Amino acid sequence: MSSIVPGPQKKIGEEIDAARSGAKPLDPSALNAPAPRQQQLTGLDDWPESLRTAIEAEHARVSALDSNRRRTADKAVPELVNRLDTLLDEIADRLQADKPRLFGKATPAAEPSEDVAELLGIPADELDQPSGRGEHRTALRTIKQLRSQLKDLETTPDHSRLTRLATFTIRLALVVEAAPEPATTLAPIALARFTQGVSDSQWNATFAEKLTSWQETRHTLTNS
Repeated sequence: MSSIVPGPQKKIGEEIDAARSGAKPLDPSALNAPAPRQQQLTGLDDWPESLRTAIEAEHARVSALDSNRRRTADKAVPELVNRLDTLLDEIADRLQADKPRLFGKATPAAEPSEDVAELLGIPADELDQPSGRGEHRTALRTIKQLRSQLKDLETTPDHSRLTRLATFTIRLALVVEAAPEPATTLAPIALARFTQGVSDSQWNATFAEKLTSWQETRHTLTNS
């Protein structure tokens, strides 16, 4: 099943290029073409509402950018910020629920899963990092910082930063929801890598490529 159902788009650039080359005169109506209809997403009906609505909000923003509608993209930012903020809340709640205990018998931490780590973009050689109370506190502080960044981006949109932050947050929330125990152990590592600016291959992927990856990831985790 296709993840994105395409709608009709006017190829204004091709019309202009053809006119410049003398192949055919420019149709003035092409310059005033209506905004392309936003493509519809499929395959998300059974996803948690918080994840589905965040993906839909990111899709609306990216679709506007792809069709050179910067003002429309800017207007989509508040909704995206709200949805990402909800996901960060859910990640923080999970970390709080599973944080290592200071006294009493501690619950054994789940062994870091290389498969889940790979889905989060964490290389295997970084899985031996400590995951105690200090790391969890740092992770929770990082989430607060990310929420603060979102508020700044809502006021002054920087779409490159929003793409990175949305990509990271959606993927982490997806893994935490589908595989909470190993993801809780790996979340502090993922958050640390993000704040350090470690490059992520998904940042430069198209939205369609990301969506396919997210769907495959959730299918893998929920059927394992």
